[in-house]
This record gives sequence, C-alpha cells and structure tokens, in this order.
Amino acid sequence: MKRRTVITGLAGLAATATFEGRVDAATLPQSLNPADPSHLGLLQKKLIYATDDRPLIWWIRGNKYGSINGELTPLWTLNVVLFKSVSHNEDGRFDAKSMEIVYKTDVETDEPLSKWRNPYNGEVYDEEPLIMGPLSRRFTDAGPISQTELPGAQIQRSGSLGPAEIAGDDVWLISDANVVLSREGQRDFRANDLSTYHGKVSDVLNPDIPSPPSTMAVHIVQSWHPWMNMGDQEGTLITRISGAKCFEVEDIHPRILTMVKQHHPEIAKDFVARLNGPPERFDR
Repeated sequence: MKRRTVITGLAGLAATATFEGRVDAATLPQSLNPADPSHLGLLQKKLIYATDDRPLIWWIRGNKYGSINGELTPLWTLNVVLFKSVSHNEDGRFDAKSMEIVYKTDVETDEPLSKWRNPYNGEVYDEEPLIMGPLSRRFTDAGPISQTELPGAQIQRSGSLGPAEIAGDDVWLISDANVVLSREGQRDFRANDLSTYHGKVSDVLNPDIPSPPSTMAVHIVQSWHPWMNMGDQEGTLITRISGAKCFEVEDIHPRILTMVKQHHPEIAKDFVARLNGPPERFDR
C-alpha cells in the first residue's frame, strides 16, 4: 500500500557574512511591546524569517503520536527540513518561498523507514521521503495571508501571529496555523499547528542583525491521515517537534543532513536552485 502523508510546516534563519544586511536603526523601536502589532511583525521577520532578502533553512525533529481515549502511541519520528527564501516588497509585506522535505525514521532505532505498520489496524505502508513545494506565501505584520492553492489538492490555511512573551533578554513569539486539506474521494484532513519561536530581544533590536539565531517548538493536533484508513475510529494525531534555523546546509541537524545528502544530493548541493523550480504535486 502506498504511503501518503502530510505535515504542515513553518520557517527560519541566522546571520551570515554572505547575506549581511543592516536595518535602518531609526525604524527599530527602543524596546519591544508585545501588544504592538508592528512589533509582532518585527519579531516575525527577525525570528522566523529575515529583514533582508536571503535564503535560509529550518530543521525540525520529533515524534508523531496517535491518541485514542487519551492513550498516546508513538508512531514514527519526523525529520523535517524547510528550505526558504525571503523577498521584501515596497509596501512592507514580504514573500517567503518554501520547500519542505519529510524523512521518517523508526521511533526506537531512528533508522529510516522503508515500511510502516499501523498499530491500530495492522496495515503496512511503503515509506519514502516526501517533498511539498516549493510554494510562495505573502506575509504582513499580522502573519501569513491565507493560502488556498496547493497543486493536487484544495487547501484552506489561515494563520495568526502573537502574542509574544518577554522575560529579560528572552522573547517567545507564538505563530499558529489552521489547515483544512481536501482531496477528492477522501475525508478532509484538519490540522492545528501551534508554534513558538525563541530568540533574544537584544538581537531583535540590533540593526546589524537581519536574522538572529532562534529556535522553535511546535505542537500539531491533527485528524487521522486519510491514507491510514482509520474508518470511524475516533482519535487524534499529535506531533511534538523542535528545531533551529540556519543558513548553511552543513548546519542542519546531522541526522537529517545525512538523509538529505543520501536522498536529495542535488538539493543539498544547491537548494536555492530547487526553490526556483516548479512545485511538487501534492499526492500524499
């Protein structure tokens, strides 16, 4: 049986000499106000993306669980890499082009999965790395503009930005997304992505750092994937993953980097070129 899956995803970065840029200090606030929408927009640009135009990478790792009547069952480990590029517009909005690759490994051994057995119904599925994108989305200070297009499927994706939490020099930014994915002949797939990004206030307010170091933690609450053939069984998929942003392929988490080089060496060599190519058809 052919394995089909989906993971919604998110974005990333950190400063390098190759794409150095500087923000006009006059445009930056003296301090951050987590209730100010424009400050949330600044946090979005700095922690998740960049204030200049550049390519960047997020890597994320963690486990997917099934939940029936509150009992959690580990299913597989997600190894995700998101390749992105940022382009700013004169109206203050910016576009982010993103390509997501998902590699699944065994929860116990962390070895790549070629097959996966559903513990709930005993079905066995073929496994292979999955690519979604590259796709572009536009962002404002309020977060991403709703997405309705996805090759091979219908998608309704909306997002919200904030609030932010500040303690000393630490800042945490919440960015949530709600997704409904529809494909002919399948039940709708629903997901709620709850993401938290962390960085330093001093970095955000530094005009010489277009994209400071940051990390993320994501919790995703989803319906069963249609390909799991769970029928009328009530239950939920829960994902707990975390990761960091970087600019260089070699700075990706070493477990994920090994799989990128093995399965997608051309992307490892030049991910920017692939970001400028056509999107993969969504058949998962």
